[in-house]
Amino acid sequence: MTYSQELAAFVCTLTTEKIPEGTRARARQLMTDTLGVGLAGTRHPNFKNAMAAVSVIPGTRGDHPVIGCSTRFLATYAVLANGVACHVLDFDDTHTASIVHGSAIFLPLVLALGEELGRSGKDVQTAFVAGWEVAARVGIASGNSFHNRGFHSTAIAGIFGATAAAGKLLDLTPEQMTHAFGLAGSQASGITEFLTNSSSSKGYHVGWAARSAMEIGYLARAGATGPFSVFEGTNGLLATHGLPDRIDPPQLAADLGARWETERVSIKPYPCCHFAHGAIDCAIALRQDGIVATDVQNIHAIIDEVAAGFVCDPIEAKWVPTSAYGAKFSLPYLVASGLIDGEVSMASFDDSSIARGDLLALASRVSSEHAEKGTTGFPKYFPGHLVVTLTDGRKVEKRVPINRGNPDAPLSDMEVAGKFFRNVDGLLSKRRAKMIVDKIGALESLQDLSDLSRELVM
Repeated sequence: MTYSQELAAFVCTLTTEKIPEGTRARARQLMTDTLGVGLAGTRHPNFKNAMAAVSVIPGTRGDHPVIGCSTRFLATYAVLANGVACHVLDFDDTHTASIVHGSAIFLPLVLALGEELGRSGKDVQTAFVAGWEVAARVGIASGNSFHNRGFHSTAIAGIFGATAAAGKLLDLTPEQMTHAFGLAGSQASGITEFLTNSSSSKGYHVGWAARSAMEIGYLARAGATGPFSVFEGTNGLLATHGLPDRIDPPQLAADLGARWETERVSIKPYPCCHFAHGAIDCAIALRQDGIVATDVQNIHAIIDEVAAGFVCDPIEAKWVPTSAYGAKFSLPYLVASGLIDGEVSMASFDDSSIARGDLLALASRVSSEHAEKGTTGFPKYFPGHLVVTLTDGRKVEKRVPINRGNPDAPLSDMEVAGKFFRNVDGLLSKRRAKMIVDKIGALESLQDLSDLSRELVM
């Protein structure tokens, strides 16, 4: 039996009753968080660009809602737009061991397809969990080497999770699901070259994955076929997208139904690249210890090589981010914000903020080096390690081994709800926002999704 066959058998036989209550509760928490992030994302220029483009493509109008808007598209285009909204702020969740932002893919997909097919809240929740269990294992099996090859793990692993979610809602047979995974291998695409100019392409990776997965599900149900050896084959995903000395194919099916990766997803407290969160935690803690920017000669960050490739390299470019998006991937800027302002929030990426002289002056005094491999806990955690040299010559060191929001240092239900309400402030009334939170909390009792959908549109 190939790995895609094992995954297909797991997905097709998965029921709500087989999923532990703790996992289901975590899924609902992730959905709540992602919806809040997505609603906030509808303010972003990149989302508005996506809407402007999709709106003029012939034949895209339909019955499915775009969150935070009055516009309705065909289901495939609704999930594309909603996926962009959920990921564009870099405030969505991360499965750290696989480095996958999955909920921004799976939630738009299961809501749109679930409504199209008349599925219940239980069905949608089960499909969401199925998506996470598959995507996380694909990322883990790569040994996190997708990023080393220049691929965006979210896009590569995410298409397989999305295919699992779509196939589950479409009631694919195990054979059809296996073919669907094979088809998904040809859509596993997304490169990290966006880092060179802070371009908007990364924001579309999740929307493309969600849309493609929906189409793949229908194709497989109609008889389209794909390679059963899509993962482990000579020209399969792990060989073409991973590194031979890092991949671990058995992880694709390891502990299915016994270890629930959905519970290992981290919720972000800061709206920026997750790799920098531990360093931000350190900077805020230093401020709480009484360290002020005027007393700092320099700050040296010790960070994993993969993470550094996103937020530290090349350091000269990170000292002076030229856009809000660039600032989200600049460890020097983020550390400066944490130390000076005591927080990193949506306001940290206003045009006025990224031009602030005090932030840029401190950012220019931040340097970095790669941590010794295997010593930091990465990628299970995105830790922080800063060494600060003060103007009087003293050195102060701060370590945060587990970044805040990780399942081992989780945000409370109250903190997650607070994040949701802050994200939708100015978009939804408090009554309406609370209604959405309550409906997701009661997802298993919903017979259809129409009531929830009505609350998400303007």
